[in-house]
Amino acid sequence: MMLNLRERIIRNGVKSLETTELIAVILGNGTKEQNVMEIANRITFKSKNLRFDMNQLLNEQGIGIAKACMILSALELGERKLEADTMLNQIVDTLSLNKHLIKKIGNSPQEKLIAIYLDNGYHVIEEKIIFIGTADTATVHPRDIIREALYVSATQIVIAHNHPSGQLQPSENDKIFSLRLFKCCQLMGINLIDHVIVTKSAYFSLKSEKII
Repeated sequence: MMLNLRERIIRNGVKSLETTELIAVILGNGTKEQNVMEIANRITFKSKNLRFDMNQLLNEQGIGIAKACMILSALELGERKLEADTMLNQIVDTLSLNKHLIKKIGNSPQEKLIAIYLDNGYHVIEEKIIFIGTADTATVHPRDIIREALYVSATQIVIAHNHPSGQLQPSENDKIFSLRLFKCCQLMGINLIDHVIVTKSAYFSLKSEKII
């Protein structure tokens, strides 16, 4: 089994494996009672969003401390890879940027607010996570966003935050904050292109809906 999975990775690339198969590769082997695919199938079925903690994994038959650590380390590495992915120096359009934002923060269990700083030619100068909150709360001040814009000499900004609940509609606080930031940006000669709300697979543009 493991030999076949490794051969497929070599032949077709790691993306050719399903999620359960990837977990099986990480685990390496099963037990006398269960083969590695049975264990991988079971833990994947119990957490389709791949949100595990140490206690959850240790409660699974066939998962000890070493294998639990391997799974958690692989998932954390994936999270850090997403955070490291940027569109620096790229000329962006609305669609590609929104897809990037879904990929970047859409799956986060915490609410994150990210700012994308651009020049007049729509080149991305910098991406920065401005705030990480709880699952349902984020507090940030416009100055935190504008300060960085001035530092990198950005003339345009797109901000985005995720809704871990999966609800796309902006809250009243989202609307108030967006208008406040829009007015502050105007005073500083900075164009607030949009405020985007993202979930795991969709986005909502406050600009398109004429909220800002």
